[in-house]
Amino acid sequence: MKKILFFFCALLISTAHADVLDDCLNKIVKQDKIWQDILFNKSNGIFGFLGDNDEVKDEDVQNNKAKIYNLLAKDIEAICSDKVVQIAKISGRREIPFTHNNQEYAFDFDISRIFDYTDNIRTGILVINKRNLSPGNVLQLSSIPKKQKFFSDACSDWTIWDNLDDDGAVNVAGQAVFNEFGGSKNEFFLDFAEGDNRRAFPGLVLMDETGSTKEHIVTYLNPSVAMKKTQQFAEKLKGSTCSNQGLAVYLVALNVKKDTTSGAKDGWAIGLASGGAAGAATAGVALWVTAGAATTVPIAGWIVAGVLATAATVVTLVPATIEKINQVMILDGPYIL
Repeated sequence: MKKILFFFCALLISTAHADVLDDCLNKIVKQDKIWQDILFNKSNGIFGFLGDNDEVKDEDVQNNKAKIYNLLAKDIEAICSDKVVQIAKISGRREIPFTHNNQEYAFDFDISRIFDYTDNIRTGILVINKRNLSPGNVLQLSSIPKKQKFFSDACSDWTIWDNLDDDGAVNVAGQAVFNEFGGSKNEFFLDFAEGDNRRAFPGLVLMDETGSTKEHIVTYLNPSVAMKKTQQFAEKLKGSTCSNQGLAVYLVALNVKKDTTSGAKDGWAIGLASGGAAGAATAGVALWVTAGAATTVPIAGWIVAGVLATAATVVTLVPATIEKINQVMILDGPYIL
């Protein structure tokens, strides 16, 4: 029987993607040495102040809940980067086990609050003439024919240097959806193929900053927000001049590289990071005793690359200006136009 150490909120979990989160949490726990060290390292662990014989109490969890959410967010980003959108679709609460002084515990946490702390997976929104891509697939620049026009001028303007067409479907949809990028104050268009004035990656949604020569990639760091923006953008494009061209909309990860090593933490420096959104710092994390088990799931051949600080800061890689991208990873979609 489980001994409840803190008021336990009833689990109201959407099961459609629940196994994805279970697999992710099990993979985190499977890295027992790293997971335990980040929690109890004497110099910088979350509960490093505890003695070897001390219990972890409810007040210890409540006093450090922002750090706990931050840690869970970073581990999910690092270990399950290609599944973050599926996880973002899950509602309710979940638990993740740990041990201290031969006692088994578990954090009971609000799944939605995790994404207030995600800031290493740079997402973009892609419109491409491929409708058969799935989450986890990697689309490489080399697989897209050079110099091709895969969307019409009425869908997204072909002539950028001579002022964007205000009536272009992508611009109209972008101004309605991307308020974080200025909304109607700026203009939006799709990037071009290699050899046809490519900026970053063919089909990525870009923003043209009004009154300047600056262009930006429309990027979101919170995968839950990014998913909603992608869905809203796709919905605005349905029935527009972008329809009936074999196009589909995807949410993609931009910072993707080949996985050349082995182990569940490939491509990342896993460590304790602090900070995050103020709203998330008030989220509740419960602590309770459990028997928890762990399994492991094979990793993909491509990873979303990022950097976690080992002290008190997080390195956030947000492209302020255009950068060349050689491949993207599909996170959500397709949304057929």
